[in-house]
Amino acid sequence: MFQALLASALLASGDAVALRAFSSSKQEALSTEAFTVPLHAAVGESYSAVSKRNVRSQHRQISLLETSEGSMMGMEAWSRMRAEAQRVHALQYFGEVSIGTPPQTFKVIFDTGSGHLMVPSVKCDSAACAVHKRFQANQSKTSMPIAWADEPTTAATDENDRDTMVVNFAMGDAVGQYMRDQVCLGQKDHRFCAVADFVEMTEESDNPFKIAKWDGIVGLGQSVSDAAEFNIFGVLASNSTPAMKMPVFAVYLGRNVEDEAEISFGGVRADRMAEALTWVPVYEEGYWQFQIEDVTVDGKSLGLCKKYGKRQCQGVLDTGSSLMMGPESDLSMMLKALTFEKDTQMDCKKDQKFPSLGFTVGGKHFEMEPDDYIDRTSEGHTDGLESCWAHLMPVRDTGRGPIFVLGMPFLRAFYTVYDIKEKRIGLAKANHQASKNTTKSVLVETPLVAVRPDVEASNSTSNVTKGVNATPANATK
Repeated sequence: MFQALLASALLASGDAVALRAFSSSKQEALSTEAFTVPLHAAVGESYSAVSKRNVRSQHRQISLLETSEGSMMGMEAWSRMRAEAQRVHALQYFGEVSIGTPPQTFKVIFDTGSGHLMVPSVKCDSAACAVHKRFQANQSKTSMPIAWADEPTTAATDENDRDTMVVNFAMGDAVGQYMRDQVCLGQKDHRFCAVADFVEMTEESDNPFKIAKWDGIVGLGQSVSDAAEFNIFGVLASNSTPAMKMPVFAVYLGRNVEDEAEISFGGVRADRMAEALTWVPVYEEGYWQFQIEDVTVDGKSLGLCKKYGKRQCQGVLDTGSSLMMGPESDLSMMLKALTFEKDTQMDCKKDQKFPSLGFTVGGKHFEMEPDDYIDRTSEGHTDGLESCWAHLMPVRDTGRGPIFVLGMPFLRAFYTVYDIKEKRIGLAKANHQASKNTTKSVLVETPLVAVRPDVEASNSTSNVTKGVNATPANATK
C-alpha cells in the first residue's frame, strides 16, 4: 500500500526522475523473485492452429463447440495469418516444461498467441509422435483424465465417453483429449508447480510435428483457453508451489539466433532491461493487446493511428509470430516510408542506410534500428549489391479489427513483461549486454533455443507473400 501511495505522490508531483528511480528500484527487487527458463531457437513448419473444435461423444449431445478463441477474435482468420508468417520466416524458440509426478520433461514452444498446453500422448502411434517424448499418464501418480472441456475438474469415468479436440494446422492436424496433472515451469529445483488441465495429443500428422525439434506447445495467451483451468500461467500465478510473488512472466530474445534467450516466471530481470518498464493496460481481453498511439519512421509520425479515433492503433505481442504484421493499407505506407517502395524485398547497396521504425506506447517512444527489422544477404549478387528483406507482412482483417502483430523482430528489440492479474503489459528497451551469470534466488528462468527454417522447405510452401518466401542464407534475425 505504501509503495502504491508513494508512486501516486511522485506521479502527482510531476517528479519524473524520482518516479523513474522508484520504478527502477522496484524492478531490481522483482529481479530476485522469478525463475527463468533458457530458450533455444529452431526451424520447422508452421505450428499455428488455424481452427479447433471439440467433438462431443455420441453418448452426450452431439455438437461442434466454438472455442473461446473463435468467439473472441475470429480464431481462424487470426491463426491463418500467424501460420502464414511462420511459413514465410519460421524461426521458433523452445524451452522446457514438466508434467506429472514424478515429472516428465518436454521441449515446448512458449506461445503468447494461443491458450493451451499440448504434448504428445503415449497412446499416439503416429510417426510424428514416435520421434518425440510422449506423456505417460500411467507413470504419473497425479494424472487424471478429463471428460469434458466445460467440466475441467471432473474426472472421466468412461474412456470412450470423452471430448475429442481436433486441431487443424496450416500444414496438418492433430487430435487430442483432456488431462489434468501437475505442471511445472522452470528448471530442476527452481520451478513453479500447480495442478492444471492440458491436452495430450493422440494423433499427429507428419507436418508440422515430425521434423519439429520440440514436442509440444505451451499457450500463454492472456485469456484464450477453453476454461481457466487450461490457462497454465493463470493457474500458476494463483496457486503455485512455491507461491509466485508477482503474477508476471517476461520474455527476452537475443539479437541473433546464437544469442541467449529466455522466459522468466514470477518476476523480471532488471539486467535484461536498458531502461525502466513502461506499463500499459490490456485494451481488449483475449490476447496481449494494447493501444499504439503513433507509428514513426526516423522519428516522424506517419499519422496512421488518428483515423482509428479513440481506439487508436492496436498491437498484439506474439511470441509465435516470426514477423511483424499489420493492416495492408498501413503496412503499405510504412514500407514506402522505410524505402521499400514496391515490396518487402528489394536489391540494395551494401552501404545503403535505412530509417528507424518506432511505436509510441503509453506516452513513450520505442524505436527499432534498421537491423532490428531488416535482413540482408549478398549471396547471388555482384560486388556492392545485396538483397534486403523487411520483416513486415500485410494482413487482412483478423476478426478483431485492424491490428499490428508485433512478433520476434519487436521482441528482440524490447524486453516484454506480461501481468496476468493486473491485465497489463510492460515494455522496455532490451539490454543485450546482460551478464549470463547473474545470480537469481527464486527467479524461474526457462532458456529458449532458437531454430530457423530450412530454405527448401520454406520455398516449397505456396501462397506466401511475394518477396519474403525464403530466408536469407546468412540471416541473423
